[in-house]
Amino acid sequence: MTTFPRLRTTSLTLREWRETDALRVKNILQNQKVTRMLSGSPYPYTTSHADVFLQNRVPGDLGKALHWAIELQGKVVGGVGARPLHETPGMGWWLAEEHWQKGIMFEAASEALRYLLLERELPKIVADAFSDNKGSQALMRKLGFVHTGQGMGSSLARLAGTYPTEEFAISPLDFIAAQQLSVQEAAL
Repeated sequence: MTTFPRLRTTSLTLREWRETDALRVKNILQNQKVTRMLSGSPYPYTTSHADVFLQNRVPGDLGKALHWAIELQGKVVGGVGARPLHETPGMGWWLAEEHWQKGIMFEAASEALRYLLLERELPKIVADAFSDNKGSQALMRKLGFVHTGQGMGSSLARLAGTYPTEEFAISPLDFIAAQQLSVQEAAL
């Protein structure tokens, strides 16, 4: 694959990251409520952190990793991605706090999963969330992820140490079943 897969939903565009996104990334990830739920983002978050983030997200080998900027009305509001695509990829996401609990991440992650599981035909994707991140856990279940166990993880934005995590996995059949359930619930 040589062309970045730009994806569109009813209200969002999932597009490639650009170097010009640095200020927006910095502004979103300066919020410790966002960064404390991520493993690799420190707090406080600086311009140089945003520059490194973007250097690692600007499209490279699209067979290994895909990272999308989530745009709402032309403005970056978060990110979603998965890697390593040639193995069992892990998926992750983050969203500006002012957009939490509005269905934006469900819409973005659903589209990314549709592409990865149904178009790219990946057999399975895994994800995890800190045990205190009830929002991401609820989102994963709604998307069709199945809880597979518990683990431990660390965050550069928390005090040193490890914290309990909840681990999940999703297959194409899990995703299709969850999508069908969402359609049925919306029809009620």
